[in-house]
Amino acid sequence: MRIGYMYKMHAYPPKGGNHVHALELVQGFLKRGHEVCVHEDPGMPGATNFSGSSESDLKSFVNSIDVIYIRIDARYLSEWPEVGVCMEMAGERPVVWEINAPANETLAFSWLGGRKLGARESLLKQAKRWFHAALKKPGIRREEQLRRSLASRVDTAICVSSSLRDYACGMLGISDARVLPNGGPLITEEEINKRRAERESDNFTVFYSGSAIYPWQGLDYLARVIELARNRAPDIRFVLAVNQRTEFLPTGQNVEIRQGLDREGILDAICNSDACVALHPDYPWSPYGFHNSPMKLFEYMACRTAIVTSNRGQMREVINHGINGMLVSDEPEDILDKLLELKENSTLRESVAFGAWKTINHGCSWEDNVKFTLDTFRKNSQ
Repeated sequence: MRIGYMYKMHAYPPKGGNHVHALELVQGFLKRGHEVCVHEDPGMPGATNFSGSSESDLKSFVNSIDVIYIRIDARYLSEWPEVGVCMEMAGERPVVWEINAPANETLAFSWLGGRKLGARESLLKQAKRWFHAALKKPGIRREEQLRRSLASRVDTAICVSSSLRDYACGMLGISDARVLPNGGPLITEEEINKRRAERESDNFTVFYSGSAIYPWQGLDYLARVIELARNRAPDIRFVLAVNQRTEFLPTGQNVEIRQGLDREGILDAICNSDACVALHPDYPWSPYGFHNSPMKLFEYMACRTAIVTSNRGQMREVINHGINGMLVSDEPEDILDKLLELKENSTLRESVAFGAWKTINHGCSWEDNVKFTLDTFRKNSQ
């Protein structure tokens, strides 16, 4: 099968979860003997890249493929006209959308940006948030209208969460919408133990991986937990892996910041930690609520490390509390309590870590994602 994959980024080497998603799928397709054509990503290993946005350039891309697979996220399709042109040129070829976000994800910056958990905001700050959101809403409405129009040509939507399936069906009118969360790498116990042999600190270590600028990463929750731990558990070591430093990063003797780790460095750090956190706020402005599929959650699980994560959205669907992870509320005291429970109960810690690793190895790996996606392509090609 000749697969055309459009995702509008340079995904290799990966710098974030969106890059990892594209990279894992492309490499998985290639591994199974399929050809992959990409648009404007010359660095993707093994793929055939097509550049240019002219009609002849896009026609060459479409004529080289059997199915077109398009990533839909918070970036506006109105700023990516090549998608509409390629869909129109597709003819009888199946069109499959990979839906990662509704257009209203951009409101996260309005309602969550610069927020500090527990800090009371002035009426002026609240008014600024409302005004910031109000300016964005007309553009969001226009973008959703465009998506609905294009969606009439979509055969199947692969949605990374059940919330996004609701969005695909209800907002976009796509009748065949399927849920496929992000996946994790298959890492053997031997490899995990090899990585753990490099551990340097004996302190109970809590690891966070994510951005310091994106407000949906829950860094304000973790900052409050770190503050509480200075008094209640000063021997806990918090390691934060981020791509950039900002004023929102917590500091202190119990915090270590690691900037710019590559993917292997991230996996090493996860394996050398006792617990990992994936804390995410709700999206009260959105009818779909928290819709993301946090990549970090699956990478933590793949490394057989205990997880503490928010009790909402896909985290609640993937994690069975006390079996393959620990679910928590948004309260810093509750989060720290769960970390202390894992710290003081090594049997529980090892049990939930092993449960998480089994979850990845029995249906939630990137290999499973590739198989599901290829099966979807085949179904639509019949």
